[in-house]
Amino acid sequence: MLILSWNVAGFSTTVKKLDANYGCKIQQQKRKKDPSAVIGDFFRRHQAEIVCLQEAKIPKSSLEARSEPLQCAHVDGYESFWCCNVGADTSKRGFNGVVTYCKTGTVVSADSRPLKCPELDDQGRCVMTDHGNFVLFNVYVPAGGGNPLSFKMKFLRKLREAMKFQREECHKQVILVGDYNISHTEKDIFWGKRKLAIDEICREVKGFHTAAEIEKVPQWKHDLANHWPKIQSILDTKQPRKVTTTNPRTKEKFEKYRLAVDVDGTQINLGNHEESPEHCEYYYDFGACHYTCPDTGEETLAQEENLVSVTIVAELMRKLARIEWDLKLQKSIASTDGRTSRAAPPRKWLTEIIDSDGMIDCFRHFYPNAEGRFTCWDQFKNKRYENQGARIDYTLIDKSLLPHLRQGDVTSLRCGGGNNSTEQQDPDSETAALCAVTANGGYQPVSFAGGGIVEASQKTLDTQFGIPHTGHIYTPPSFSDHIGVSVLLDDAVMCSSTLELNEKDKSTKASQPHKKVRTIHSYFGAPRGGGENKQPKKNAANSKSGHISSTIAKTKVTKRKGPIHTFFKPSKKK
Repeated sequence: MLILSWNVAGFSTTVKKLDANYGCKIQQQKRKKDPSAVIGDFFRRHQAEIVCLQEAKIPKSSLEARSEPLQCAHVDGYESFWCCNVGADTSKRGFNGVVTYCKTGTVVSADSRPLKCPELDDQGRCVMTDHGNFVLFNVYVPAGGGNPLSFKMKFLRKLREAMKFQREECHKQVILVGDYNISHTEKDIFWGKRKLAIDEICREVKGFHTAAEIEKVPQWKHDLANHWPKIQSILDTKQPRKVTTTNPRTKEKFEKYRLAVDVDGTQINLGNHEESPEHCEYYYDFGACHYTCPDTGEETLAQEENLVSVTIVAELMRKLARIEWDLKLQKSIASTDGRTSRAAPPRKWLTEIIDSDGMIDCFRHFYPNAEGRFTCWDQFKNKRYENQGARIDYTLIDKSLLPHLRQGDVTSLRCGGGNNSTEQQDPDSETAALCAVTANGGYQPVSFAGGGIVEASQKTLDTQFGIPHTGHIYTPPSFSDHIGVSVLLDDAVMCSSTLELNEKDKSTKASQPHKKVRTIHSYFGAPRGGGENKQPKKNAANSKSGHISSTIAKTKVTKRKGPIHTFFKPSKKK
């Protein structure tokens, strides 16, 4: 049983790319009859029994009106279960959204509100499916940008409670997949983003007194300790300033912001051009951060003081202290002293569900030493092609399921498409990881002059398909800024007999808005073939027709075919 999890960053766009790249392989007759055939074919080529998608961004109203793109809620051979954003803010109802596709006969029920907290369940971030022996949570955890940390922690706390309830009260084993928006360890972030604990390094240097002790300390630590006070005093002068940038291709001008500091009367720019003054200052504010714990009301440390990324420290040393750290030295520093924030509450939460709740990080179970194996990159800055990303998408299983976990018929991590010498790399190396994320150079960076993502060859696109395994599935950059992650379990984890979906269960019905009973109005109004997020058009004739009998209003139509009389079911004689 293969479970595929993937943040698609907007399913409408992804299905369009699927149709453009693989629709021609579907017979025209079949494609016209079933627009979702290309999606089902995609799932089957990956040999996935269960597919969990995040950031679907399809409103519930589109599913109810059956106007979702390519009829993606109705994939032949699969049942789909949705959790959409239904919050009070109607402008955000096209945000977030998770959906789990399960092969018919593999699921008993579903719950699109498993956290039992309206504020969280309304946001469309978690759907749970029951597979008899186990339950599967598909999650899109809040990121740190648009929401306060307290909101993210509330989500994580409620999620942990929901998983605990399933284990202890329902006696179910738990699988948790999705986009956690958490990088767990140093290996899960690009080496340049790893942090240096400046205060600890300074104390370490000052703590040695004998000549022999001082000689053991690397020169870069001496330089950092000696110049940090000066760097801090210069940073006190930092000010964001407005600048104008020009697109070299279109000559279009943009207003941006750049952080500047004063060095002996000369302005020195730091960082990159940013959209706002706040973004400029954020990366160069090294003060301690706290957040208010929603449980206790107490302030909790979220970020230690003077914890600075390797690349930013190297920039400050170069520009403000006139000391150059070359790339080799920076990577060496990151490997010996770079770390993640020990105080970050989301990271602590992930450690706790692994250490205390006994969950297994499936990828790290098989590949504990793999470097550079990320799942998300900043595509606006072409970071995938330099493999400067983060691993924030995970598959975790309860320890009790470990006997069923399989690596797959693979001897090592995938290193990309092609059969040249790069395939012989150490699969744990960063070089092999870069080869994998670019399909051996088959995916090319976007020109900063404009033009969009460069279309790859069909052969390159097809490198995403392979032997079912536990690991990463290198989906194309044109499909999403995330790649898929997968977990392979043996058949024994499933029930021995085919499961029957309980469609009468209230929670299950709520998770399938695309099966909502429609009135006769929808026959006239819903667009044929599945448009993209379009609402059904009102029919003038129907609006004047007056009362419609309750029998007709409750008639369920699964497919819109043939003349209107097919909408009506023949009445049974008493």
